[in-house]
Amino acid sequence: MKKILLLGSGELGKELVIAAKRKGLYVVACDRYDNAPAMQVADEREVFSMLDGDALEAVVRKHRPDIIVPEIEAIRTERLFDFEKAGIQVVPSARAVNYTMNRRAIRDLAAKELGLRTAKYFYAKTFDEFRKAADEIGFPCVVKPLMSSSGHGQSYVYSNGELEQAFRDAMEGSRGDVKEIIIEEFIDFDSEFTLLTVTQKQGPTLFCPPIGHIQKGGDYRESWQPFRLPDEALKAAEDMARKVT
Repeated sequence: MKKILLLGSGELGKELVIAAKRKGLYVVACDRYDNAPAMQVADEREVFSMLDGDALEAVVRKHRPDIIVPEIEAIRTERLFDFEKAGIQVVPSARAVNYTMNRRAIRDLAAKELGLRTAKYFYAKTFDEFRKAADEIGFPCVVKPLMSSSGHGQSYVYSNGELEQAFRDAMEGSRGDVKEIIIEEFIDFDSEFTLLTVTQKQGPTLFCPPIGHIQKGGDYRESWQPFRLPDEALKAAEDMARKVT
């Protein structure tokens, strides 16, 4: 029986545990607070801060999992490389997790390394850096913590008078110990969709039908699948997803 160490035990993690148990897997659910949703259906639980690298390593040594699945952003993700070298499978990989858990890493990969088209953007650690970036980008612009989830700390800024509050919200809404923000130009897009992408060790990259989303006033309202869009747009999205993955 294979053992999974689940790092983060929210509602999505709970669904993963239920599916894993149906496959006969043993799951240890971890989070910074007790009785998190995934812990309620897992075989064992561990309560600790996953930003504490030593504590994370101690839990890995204790349980000796076959597979580690990171579910949240607040993890000392650089330690995953060591676990991977020790023969533990990290899903999808330590490198992929380090890219996707941090907006700086994934944005620089797409824009600088792969040359994909993205919104104009800057990073800022201080308010002065932030204000200069806003002058360069113009209004309206979008402000986000480099590491967050569920929209925490994100805002639209329409004038200089809103910069200070937006900077404060982004810093306070940051998850983990990354105190840096990203400021982007505002893109007036027609629609928003997700393209779930699966790579294979041997075989072509696979794409699920696109999932459409509706947000109003910055709040999520609805998703549906399949989301219909022109073939040309879908092909462009698949090309971008294939390059990133």
